[in-house]
Amino acid sequence: MARLKHTLILDPTLSRDELTRAVAVPFDVWESLRAEGHRLRAEDGRAVQGVALVAGEHASPGAVYGRDEETAAPLAKDAIAPRVTLVEWDRAGGVALRVDGQRLGPGPSPRLAADLRLRGVERPERATLRVDGSVSRPGRQRRRWLRWFTLQAELDVARWYASAAGTAGRAPLRVRVRHSLVGGEFGVTPRPAAGGAWEVEVLVNARGRGVLRPVVAVPLLVAKRILRRSLDRNLPRAAEFWRDRLRPELVRDPAESRRLLVDELCTPFEERSRGPAAEG
Repeated sequence: MARLKHTLILDPTLSRDELTRAVAVPFDVWESLRAEGHRLRAEDGRAVQGVALVAGEHASPGAVYGRDEETAAPLAKDAIAPRVTLVEWDRAGGVALRVDGQRLGPGPSPRLAADLRLRGVERPERATLRVDGSVSRPGRQRRRWLRWFTLQAELDVARWYASAAGTAGRAPLRVRVRHSLVGGEFGVTPRPAAGGAWEVEVLVNARGRGVLRPVVAVPLLVAKRILRRSLDRNLPRAAEFWRDRLRPELVRDPAESRRLLVDELCTPFEERSRGPAAEG
């Protein structure tokens, strides 16, 4: 078994009201779009690039969205083209998305399926994510049990802010990863720190599974050292990314955020790839 514990400081923090306003932005934008056949258009008439309405009624349960070959960027080699289904779409109650993807063509075929649920868009309460992945090889049936994984994550928003205020309890953000050989659990817990910051504890547990558990023990010791170095290197980067990039986006004025998101959706991929420097 491998057990690791690390902490990082997130400063400045994000209030629950700021989170609520940020979460509402993509839903406001998506609901503001209108469908003309398979094409989606913004309120100003511009076409959304790269996304097509495949089936159902836009922004309603049962709507299916896929890749619009006319306006989408070329797929990179071995890329998986996703298809998104709206399972639920109720801002007061909850929203659920199903994402499916498979790479077609010769050779190994990876498949991904993800279910994302958010309870309470108007005031987020709980978010869950489940991802199932597998790889198949045409004509090869042996060792199929080695080629799959499942990831499950759950965030309890109320418990997060209670913990950040100093209330003890189980980790509000929990992630579980399962494979036939290895299982892992991640717990993320915020606590109050000096100056109003969050001290975020990341606890990682990994262990072998099944009859091969003793065999996996030695590789896990090696993986533990690699994981420790990775956490030492990447957690400070995560804190920097939060401070300099992510939080400023989350606290941006909602009207400005909606405008920027619509612009991003409606900008052809050729212009996105050039960037501001190339355009000047």
